[in-house]
Amino acid sequence: MLLQRAFVQILRYPLLILCPIILDLIAYMLGGALVGFIGTSSLSYRLILEMGLPSVSHLINIPLLPNQLQFMNIPGVPTIGWVAVVLMLLLMTFAQGGYIGILRQASIGEPASIRGFIREGKVYWIRFIFLYLMIMFAKTAVTTLLVMLFQGIGLFLSLLVFIVLRILFIYLEFTIVVDRSQLDAALRRSREYFKQSRMKTMLLVFCLFVVSGLLSTLIHQLWSPYAILAGIVISAYVVSVIQLALMMVLHQAREGMET
Repeated sequence: MLLQRAFVQILRYPLLILCPIILDLIAYMLGGALVGFIGTSSLSYRLILEMGLPSVSHLINIPLLPNQLQFMNIPGVPTIGWVAVVLMLLLMTFAQGGYIGILRQASIGEPASIRGFIREGKVYWIRFIFLYLMIMFAKTAVTTLLVMLFQGIGLFLSLLVFIVLRILFIYLEFTIVVDRSQLDAALRRSREYFKQSRMKTMLLVFCLFVVSGLLSTLIHQLWSPYAILAGIVISAYVVSVIQLALMMVLHQAREGMET
């Protein structure tokens, strides 16, 4: 089974676990220095819709970490918070290319190195900046339009739209790196990979949603600095395993399309 293979294989590529942990710890310390620890225990959850580099910020509804623009919505954040947010976003877009590059190497058993991680980061960080800007503007436009048309239910409809699109283009970030392609070509190609591996992909996406939902619920219920730290470590490992399994499926789909 792909998940079993991924659980074993990922231990041979510690960068896949260490990289998201280190970046989240840096962001967590910056967030603590800027606003401290905020929020209380609640019944809440969040599903992971992001692909590539994992982060505990993908699991929590309170933006404690300055690796997302929502951090600046926290009351009392000093203006210098923008510097932290911009620096963290640039660091994460750089790390995204390197992380996905190591996922690709792990899926086919190639050796990985920090030098290769940095090389892939240099190649793809600008493409990922453009991708995230495109996604941000698309989310804003679609949400605004649906809320204008359907008022209260528009937010729910926009969430459904984003979930469906995320699943259909689940391999978009992977395709940019694996096929070394630009955004337009990656959009087309990633859709083809999904068609080629629909059942396997949907099973792994379901696992990702279940795992992220459970982790998110537990973190919100146990809300404390220790819960966040535990979430950083656990999500880095478990989410990386599922993403490695998805990368294995992608390579099977590529081989099937080339034969």
